[in-house]
Order: sequence, then structure tokens, then C-alpha cells
Amino acid sequence: MTGSTSAAIMGHNPFMTANDCLQTAMDAVSGKPRKELTFEALHWGTQFEVDIIKEACKRLQVDDYQTKFARGFTADDAPMAVSLDATAKGNDQVLNSDYENNIVCYSNNIKLSGRGIIEAKLTSHDSELELPMYRGRVQLQMAMEIMNCDWGVVAVLHRGIKLVLHVFQRDKELIEDIKVAAIDFDRRVQKYKQNEEIEWYDFTTPKSAAKVFDEATDDTVDLSDMENDIQTIQETRQDMKDLQELHDVTTARVMARMGDAKYAKAGKYNVTWGEINYKAKPETVVPAKEARTIRVNKLKVKENV
Repeated sequence: MTGSTSAAIMGHNPFMTANDCLQTAMDAVSGKPRKELTFEALHWGTQFEVDIIKEACKRLQVDDYQTKFARGFTADDAPMAVSLDATAKGNDQVLNSDYENNIVCYSNNIKLSGRGIIEAKLTSHDSELELPMYRGRVQLQMAMEIMNCDWGVVAVLHRGIKLVLHVFQRDKELIEDIKVAAIDFDRRVQKYKQNEEIEWYDFTTPKSAAKVFDEATDDTVDLSDMENDIQTIQETRQDMKDLQELHDVTTARVMARMGDAKYAKAGKYNVTWGEINYKAKPETVVPAKEARTIRVNKLKVKENV
């Protein structure tokens, strides 16, 4: 398990699933070429990585930073590997949160003693009160464990204008969870490597299941043991439809009372009915797309009579 995939494998990444990571690993075992990631944010994150690290070190008053490493690093007691953005040497200074200077400490009195890990991130999102697990938080703990460092920082540049420094101590409980996830992930990969047997992670969304089982055959499978599950699908669909109708009717009733007013007060609630302004755009030509077939994300259920 790598640092970049750790959050997804542990179920903390809303943009990637554990099964996505497993599929990539199995493709590598099978010798299939890996698809290169080439999106805009990744490009600019790489371009500004060293600048983010330099500024983070300056604000934290740490020095002797290193941003180039000849290789990745692996753990001795679990199948984990990381590539580092940077390490730096602390001067035994003790940090607490300083929100005016965008320094957020996740423990009290964090001592920057010895070398620590610095991860650089760039995002178009507004700054968060708490760093999401997928934005380097799991990755950092994994790197701290492998490199035997007691402190680490995720330096996040938001919208190109606000640098927030998230400072952590080693989290032993999270590190143990990371090791368990890494061992389990490696077990699944080794199982596939030995006999091409696939042990998928539990599917939690229709989209994730459709992404894995992306081609439909004309086979019929017996799901007698899942009759209650099918009934639940039907009942919750009707509940959702009823609730949506109630929501729409109630919303329309409130809007009618508000009329042209943008704001309303109703007891403990303040209501805003705003507007969205769209800028004029020139006509665009939609580029051609090749024919393709995808698996739908919704089941069609019909009761037997």
C-alpha cells in the first residue's frame, strides 16, 4: 500500500475507492500499463510543491529541509511504501494552534524535535477548519511511521492565496489502523497474484459496483437469500419519492409566501431565496465521442405475480 492510495484503501477518499486501488494493483500484476494521471491540479501541485515547502519551513522556523530523494521508503513491519515531498529539521520549538497565522495543531504543545515530514498540497477548495483524511492526513502518518519521525506537517495552499499549515504528532492508533489496512490490501493482491482470485472490498455505492462489474451478460442468478434486500430497495425508493414530493410542495409553499423577497424569518430559522448569475458564454461545439456502453447505477425491480 502506498501513501497516495492509503486514504482510499481505508475508505477516507470520496474520489477513489479501495476497489479502484485494488484494480490498479491487479492490473500491474497482469502487466497492464498504468494510466497516467494528467489533470490540471496535479500539474500545478507539482509546479508549486517546493515553493509551498519553503514557505512552510519559513513560517515554522525549521531548517535543513530536503526535497529530493533517490528512492521511495518502505516499512519493516508492514507492506507500506511512501515517496516523500520533504523532510526538515526542527529546533525543539513547541507549537500550539495560531489561527491568525494559519497554523493548526492537532495536539497541544507539539514539539518539533529532530527531523519531521512535510507534505505539500494544492487545492481549489476553501480552507477547512479540519484537514480531511484524504488530503494528506493518512499519508503523513504513514510517512512519519516509516521514517520514524515524531512530527509532521501537511502544508495546503488554498486557491493559490492562503497557505494553511496542519501540524501533527504521530498518531499511534491511526498508524495501527493503517498497518492493518496495508496487510489486508497486500493479502488481496497476493491472492490474485497466486491464482487470479479476486476478493473485492465491500461495495457501498451503486456506482462503485457498476464500475467493477461494468459488462452485463444474459445470465440469471438466484438471489433468493436477498429477497428482503430487494424489498428494502423498493420500499426506500417509494419513501424517497414521497419525501421528495413533500419537500417540493413545502418549498413551493414557502416560496409563494416570500414572493419577491430574498430573505425571510420563521421562528428560529432565517431563510434565503437567492439568485444565480450566469455570465454570457460564446457558443461551443461539443467534441465527438466514441460509442461506448456503461453499466447503469440503478436496478430495475419488478414483482412476480
